[in-house]
Amino acid sequence: MVAGPITGILTGVATGALLGLLGGGGSILAVPSLVYALGMDTKSAIGTSLIIVGAASLLAALAHFKNKQVRLGTAFSFGASGGVGSILGAMAGRVMPDQIQLLLFALLMILIAVLMLRRREAASTTARAGRSRIAAIIGAGAVAGVLTGLLGVGGGFVIVPALTLVIGLPVKQAIGTSLVIIGINSLVGASAYGGYVRLDGNLIPFAAGALVAAPAAGHLAQRIEPDRLRSGFACLLLVLSVFMLAKQFLSF
Repeated sequence: MVAGPITGILTGVATGALLGLLGGGGSILAVPSLVYALGMDTKSAIGTSLIIVGAASLLAALAHFKNKQVRLGTAFSFGASGGVGSILGAMAGRVMPDQIQLLLFALLMILIAVLMLRRREAASTTARAGRSRIAAIIGAGAVAGVLTGLLGVGGGFVIVPALTLVIGLPVKQAIGTSLVIIGINSLVGASAYGGYVRLDGNLIPFAAGALVAAPAAGHLAQRIEPDRLRSGFACLLLVLSVFMLAKQFLSF
């Protein structure tokens, strides 16, 4: 089913808003929106979503940066392993059957939803030190990067907990820093999809919605407690994942 520009705007706004508010999460709405609402094939949707999500993330990061909630050094060191992982994930994604990619995407949505529903933010965190911390940063960055390149998701659900639990950043700094990392991973991953990226007129409403909502939500994030949004978003992911699983099993 291909929807009109209103649906494109609404899904773009939802994607950008959740990116700006949570430092991730919204990007996982991009691929289903492009496939089921705008009628794109899977690989074009993944490659295109990486461009839009990458740009929206960096725009949202600017609002957090102005509020001194971004650690650029941490973002670049974390993004280094993420960029490598993103390229490897994209290389695997280009040769993977579309149905398998969408099936993995739906299963990942369920996992993210469960983690969000079970997650409890600690009042304070203690950063790891030395080699343990470096290994954890490299590992988390690589995992987030692979998922970004393979499935077109930003990996914020991996990045934000890693920044809080491993490095010891406050949650709001972790969200702002995560957006820079997602931007790096997404744009690097998009480069590996090359000819699959489509930026035609049908995508303008979606892209505009995401690019406008992301920085606006970034400003709003300073006034809203992100944990209040997670339960509702997790329930939405569960509903979407059931829809995607049903579609894939019916198509086999």
